Amino acid sequence: MNLSEKPNKKRTAVMGICLVGVLLLVIATYAAYTRQAYQRGTARNRDTEIVSFTSNYLQLYTTGTSGNAYVAKNIVYGTDEKKKESVSFKIHVYNYANGNTSLVSQKDITYTMKIEFKNGAGNGYKVESDTTSITPDNNVCEIKKTLIGRTANEDVFTVTFPGNEIDTLQITAIAIPDKVALTNNQFLAATLVPCTTASKVTFRAEGIFLDKSEGTPMQYDGFNYGISISSGAADAVLTWNPAVLEIDKFFVKKLETQKLITSKDLAKGELKFKMDQSNGTGDFLISFYIKDKSKIPDNWSDMEKMIQFTATQKAQ
Repeated sequence: MNLSEKPNKKRTAVMGICLVGVLLLVIATYAAYTRQAYQRGTARNRDTEIVSFTSNYLQLYTTGTSGNAYVAKNIVYGTDEKKKESVSFKIHVYNYANGNTSLVSQKDITYTMKIEFKNGAGNGYKVESDTTSITPDNNVCEIKKTLIGRTANEDVFTVTFPGNEIDTLQITAIAIPDKVALTNNQFLAATLVPCTTASKVTFRAEGIFLDKSEGTPMQYDGFNYGISISSGAADAVLTWNPAVLEIDKFFVKKLETQKLITSKDLAKGELKFKMDQSNGTGDFLISFYIKDKSKIPDNWSDMEKMIQFTATQKAQ
């Protein structure tokens, strides 16, 4: 063997090892990027920090939305509870995407919870949060709270009222941040209806772009799409344009873990699943990522055609 060949072979081996190392580094970097891409949230303020503000009952609305547009959600009780002196339910407010603590607000959110009792006798109402207990003034309670950012936190409001007002009372709950710009000019609200039957309120299913309050669709790298049903249980269908948008795979995985999916064809942009307001699966916040920026319209009316949500109520 020619001794002059040995260095060449060594150099070749070293170069081969380097190339393999570089290739592995590229693969690992791409995998990390992809993993981070799916984990990132699209609800971001202008300095790119995630700000999440959600609830178990309340829904996000854009500043300026009138009260008659708030979703109506039933709080269902048994007929025997109408005989009780008082009954209650809990409103939860989170600083993370409902059901996904990885999408947590990076900033503190200070807000005022306003709860108003309507169509009742005006007595026996109370709202409690932590050690604070408030009796309404003119049927209205207000409590100021702060959700500390960077870690998953929640506030719980226990709403108490006389049992004999089930089927008559309506409760409007609104959580308004002190700085609405922090939450993309959005607040939380709903009309809550204590009742003994889920048919008390007309069933509604709604899908909305939560980013719609600012700018045009072309200014975004992804979208937050909120879906909700007003009450009871339903069979839901979510469709989107798969040539333009990609659904968050972690959302799909979460539905699979909860055994809610009835069928899926992500390549065709279709997902069918079950929703149930009574067990906390009546509201979801879904991230969609852009695959083809050139096909994103410059107005929200056309963008709303890219994603469609429908739900059919199940018989109770």
